[in-house]
Amino acid sequence: MRRISSSRRRRIFLTFSAIVLSLGLVGTAVVALNYDSLRAQYLKLTTLDFEGPGEGEVVVRIESGDDGLLVTQKLLDAGVIRDFDSFYRLLIDNNAVFYPGSFMMKLRMSNKAAYEVLSSASNAMTYKVTIPEGFRAVQIFEELSQITGIPSAEFRSVAEDLSGFGIPDEAKTIEGYLFPATYSFDTQATAKDILGAMVSRMKQELERQGVEQKNWHSTLTLASIVQREAKLEPDFYKVSRVFANRIEIGMKLETDPTITYSYSGKDMSEVSRAEQIKHGYNTYIIEGLPPGPIASPGALALEATLNPVDGDWLFFVTINLESGETKFSRTLAEHESYVVFLRQWERENPNWYDD
Repeated sequence: MRRISSSRRRRIFLTFSAIVLSLGLVGTAVVALNYDSLRAQYLKLTTLDFEGPGEGEVVVRIESGDDGLLVTQKLLDAGVIRDFDSFYRLLIDNNAVFYPGSFMMKLRMSNKAAYEVLSSASNAMTYKVTIPEGFRAVQIFEELSQITGIPSAEFRSVAEDLSGFGIPDEAKTIEGYLFPATYSFDTQATAKDILGAMVSRMKQELERQGVEQKNWHSTLTLASIVQREAKLEPDFYKVSRVFANRIEIGMKLETDPTITYSYSGKDMSEVSRAEQIKHGYNTYIIEGLPPGPIASPGALALEATLNPVDGDWLFFVTINLESGETKFSRTLAEHESYVVFLRQWERENPNWYDD
């Protein structure tokens, strides 16, 4: 161990004594203070770091591409850290990685405390929003607006430019291309950033399930119908089979959700057959798939659409709208016998409705 010479010890003591005097510690207090306590006082006065977690609040914005020098300067300018060099050395020693976003920090934080906040992406300020499976675009826009504060009209406007999202040309709207999931969006994200992330997530899911790009639109269209019709997980694969069987023999899909999608809020008696055919969503009068998705299908609906269970059913009806119990049948006569149970349930539950 290297020892301090007596002459050097005297110089340090004199320096510490000067500090003590500046603090008003005179007389017997100077005699009472030993070398260690003087050293502690000296370090406290000359340290290049704040102590503890800090106080108050301040938001520091880290942009993508910000390096250690810029991050350190931002913290210093915001009053988070005390010294540039000591914090920057800490970043170098830890091979620091930064995450873009806005971080709620405190004033007068220790270097360690400040570093711990910035070194975790989970500390970034975000909007968290959950989009349920089967939501339609207008519902998604409203949900996003409530969470982010961005007007729903702005989401609708941005969604009109389909080319900006890389959506297939046959798509008429963004409907069906917004993947339902739980998202965390940066507080500085724009409407286009948010919708773009959701579209990208849907593309990832399609690719994960092995859907070729040329089949994206038709797959999403059928999956959206399966999503709106099926209630219980096993039934997704059966509903998918019913529609696959109908398409195979050229039978109309005859599914109610496609009508309510196209004519929501209208009495069907007010819509001419010619208009319905033009819109193309009334699957009771048009053959094959409608022009596009009617909602956002989730992973289960996509998987079921691509992998229907074996079966020869052509009909199904949910006989208990609350529990989701559904009956599948091969013939119209059998189907109609099950519809009787649905009508009975409706009479017994007149005030029940499905959102």
